[in-house]
Amino acid sequence: MTAFSRYRLCELLEIMPYVRYEGDLDADPATLLDEAALLADWIDVSIEDLSWRLALGDALRTAAADIRTVRDARDG
Repeated sequence: MTAFSRYRLCELLEIMPYVRYEGDLDADPATLLDEAALLADWIDVSIEDLSWRLALGDALRTAAADIRTVRDARDG
């Protein structure tokens, strides 16, 4: 995940961007981000907040793509 997409995603979700997660994941992170992006597309917002919703979906998709890129580079 690029530093910008990670920062932008954290900014949009209002979470601290550089806190280490110590737990175990039960699913593929890229798949979870894709599912979250689909859900973000259905968030009902006013026209004034539409750009925020679109930016959130884009940040989630970019984060998922970055994870896949890093994984493919590591496997290849």
